[in-house]
Amino acid sequence: MILIRKDLEIDYIYYAELEMLMNYQVGYPNLLIILRERVYQEGLEESPYVIKADRKLLQNVHRFIELMESSDEPLEDDQSQPIEKWWWHLHKLAKGKYPSLKLKDYLREIYRKRRKHWRQRVKENHLLLEDLKEKPKYLSMLWKS
Repeated sequence: MILIRKDLEIDYIYYAELEMLMNYQVGYPNLLIILRERVYQEGLEESPYVIKADRKLLQNVHRFIELMESSDEPLEDDQSQPIEKWWWHLHKLAKGKYPSLKLKDYLREIYRKRRKHWRQRVKENHLLLEDLKEKPKYLSMLWKS
C-alpha cells in the first residue's frame, strides 16, 4: 500500500523539485528559488529535506546556474535580498565571492572546499579565452586583420 500525504510540506516539495531538476532536467529553476524562500519564511531550515537539498544545490551551483540561464526567465542575483539569504546570491557563490561565514555550517564546509576549485576553473576559462583572441596559424589565410 502506497501512502500519499494530502498536504505536502514545503520542505519536501523543495527537495523533490530540486531532485527532479538536477537528475532529469525537469522543472523550473526559478521556482526552486521561490520554494527556498518559502522554506525560510516558514522556519523549516532545519528539516532533513532542506539540508539535503541545500547541499545538493550548492555542490551543483554551476549546473543550476546553467539551467537558470537557459530557462525562459533567466534569474540574476537579487541585490535587494540580505546576503544571509544565499539562495538569492547564487552567482556570487559560483564565483567563489560569497562570504562563507554567512552560510550555515553544513554549507560552509562544502563551499570552502569547492571555492578554490571554482576560482581555478574561472581562471582557466579566462586564459582559454585569451588564447582564442590570437589568430590561429592554420586559419591565417582566412583571418582578416
